[in-house]
Amino acid sequence: MEKKIILLTLAHFRALPEFGGQLEAAAGDWEVLVTKDPAEIEKYLDRIEIGMGDIPAELIPRMPNFKWWQLWSAGADVLQKLPVLKTLPFQLTVAKGAHGQQISEHLFAMLLGWNHRLNEAYAAQRQRKWLFIKEDKIEVLAGKTMLIVGYGTIGGNIARLALSFGMKVIGLRRDTSRGGDAGVLLAPAEKLRDYLPQADYVVNILPITPDTRHYIGAGEFSLMKNSALYINVGRGATTCEADLVDALREKRIGGALLDVTETEPLPADSPLWDLENVILTGHYAGSRPGYTGLVMAIALDNLGRYKRGEPLKNLVDKQKGY
Repeated sequence: MEKKIILLTLAHFRALPEFGGQLEAAAGDWEVLVTKDPAEIEKYLDRIEIGMGDIPAELIPRMPNFKWWQLWSAGADVLQKLPVLKTLPFQLTVAKGAHGQQISEHLFAMLLGWNHRLNEAYAAQRQRKWLFIKEDKIEVLAGKTMLIVGYGTIGGNIARLALSFGMKVIGLRRDTSRGGDAGVLLAPAEKLRDYLPQADYVVNILPITPDTRHYIGAGEFSLMKNSALYINVGRGATTCEADLVDALREKRIGGALLDVTETEPLPADSPLWDLENVILTGHYAGSRPGYTGLVMAIALDNLGRYKRGEPLKNLVDKQKGY
């Protein structure tokens, strides 16, 4: 009898042979197939039981014995791109826990750079100009209020850094029964509009689901301080980008720090490119050295659980999308 297969597909820079070897060592009764070629994968559709990484989602409905997919990302965006996956009986897990450190550091790199006008200093440096920024143009973090929308594991990392700077932190999430981190005011997600007027920095880390698409729009921007910064390191489609552009153009908010946009890559004709009160990065806040190794450790831990019949970590509710 032919062995069931674990399919490992790691796109781009992630396709490192050593990780296939690690998986083979832990596979036990499964055969390991490491490939990025959809034509090769199609030869084994009836034998694939487990998928790891960036496997072609459109092939999953044709895999009769597929039981579990370990994503290499923190979000389960694929469920919105291919809704039929919600109806299939496989388990879906994400790489929760592999992103908090680097996303937190990236966010504060943008925020500190903004507050200390580093973009202006760098531009002046390129022109060999000595730029002195007056004290009333500089901001410090101590005493400011950060509102984190979509407070979870990554939000906890961000909150701990914010607290170390002497900031007040408010975290919003749907389920507050689990409690929060020390020093963080935890509140239910439906209180968003109550807390927006208090925030100096509004941080969006929401996953993309049918409920969160355009979750932040004109109504929310109208409640923010004129000086407030909007920061999105979650998913671009959770923001109504047209409303954000309007709020920025009309200076109804102070600015935006964006690692994600509604369409990626950001189209060349997007107004966001030219707005002076915006800092853009190309959706790399989650990148770091050794990322693939971190996620492989999560995947191997879950493989051990799967083999022992134990509950998997980072399990996604496919109907909710997170």
